[in-house]
Amino acid sequence: MKYSGRHQGGFTLIEVIAVLIILGILSVVALSRSTDMEASLYSETEVIKTHLRYAQTQAMNRTTLSWGIKCDGTSYWLFEGTNPDSQIRVLPDNAAGNDNKLSLATKKVGLSSFTVFFDGRGIPYSAYTSETSNTPLAAALVLTVTSQGSSATRTITITPFTGYIP
Repeated sequence: MKYSGRHQGGFTLIEVIAVLIILGILSVVALSRSTDMEASLYSETEVIKTHLRYAQTQAMNRTTLSWGIKCDGTSYWLFEGTNPDSQIRVLPDNAAGNDNKLSLATKKVGLSSFTVFFDGRGIPYSAYTSETSNTPLAAALVLTVTSQGSSATRTITITPFTGYIP
């Protein structure tokens, strides 16, 4: 056969390398954006855990019967005593509003409603009315924190009887 000088179909090595480089750059950008969302969710979950531990520490260091955290689905707050909606105290966070409640929208996370009380020994309760009449957690309290920007979730577990928050 004689070479006719016509161009054979296909891609050159340079074209294949250029496409692979572009695909690599796009995948790195997409991965970094999803990692950013997860990092934000991780840090906000750790802040909520710290606030729960703070309430537990306050209960163990004070003479008041109980301290706790309440969440209504849109915000959460620290309280002292047996009524979560009164005696609201300031959490160690500069983002608290005038009513000392921390907005979940500001944190860009979602959290289901819950109330947890801690007594002077750090034991968690689901209801606490006095020193002798209270309801300890029957099972571990599992809180699910969701990211508003993605479908990522993280959980917080409060262990019954000990109040351990891993």
